[in-house]
Amino acid sequence: NAEMGTKLLPAVQVRNNIRDLVENGVIDGELAEHWKEAMGEKEKVEKTKKKAEDGDVEAMIDLGKWYCGGSFGLVKNIKEAYKWYKKAADLKNTRGMAVAGWHVANGVGAEKNNCQGIALTMSAAERGSDVACYNLAVRYLNGRDGLPEDKKEAIYWYKRATDGSCSVRHLMKKALADAKAKLEALEANE
Repeated sequence: NAEMGTKLLPAVQVRNNIRDLVENGVIDGELAEHWKEAMGEKEKVEKTKKKAEDGDVEAMIDLGKWYCGGSFGLVKNIKEAYKWYKKAADLKNTRGMAVAGWHVANGVGAEKNNCQGIALTMSAAERGSDVACYNLAVRYLNGRDGLPEDKKEAIYWYKRATDGSCSVRHLMKKALADAKAKLEALEANE
């Protein structure tokens, strides 16, 4: 009658038995659908990890997003997310640079380092990332992470983030709307 521990171990035989029961129709309905979905997600993650480990930067970005949000059956793990974004950044992937720069500048999943974070963000912005442009605009507007408060620079970077000139578009709709509103307010006060 020992207490159950908190560590979960893979139970390959149980998994295989459940798989066989689902495939043979012994288990069906909603439970079977959830099982199939979970196994599909697991397979997708395994394939994506293999691609990422083989140097596929898009797979690295996907893993970063999935770990950041706890998607596809992965446990939310910001350090692991940063690891994959940083690997993409090291291979000069613009999206990887933008997101890794944000992580480093904010000390989220990585050691906080303003210089390194801003350098990555600036590189990504210069390479056409609307996310990096947005992040620079926010920092200039508020004088954050070692950048001076500079409304003209904020306007410049908000324009870049919103005017469609960025070739790498990965800014979420909410942030895009925020950028447009801030740009409009800043230009009205000029």
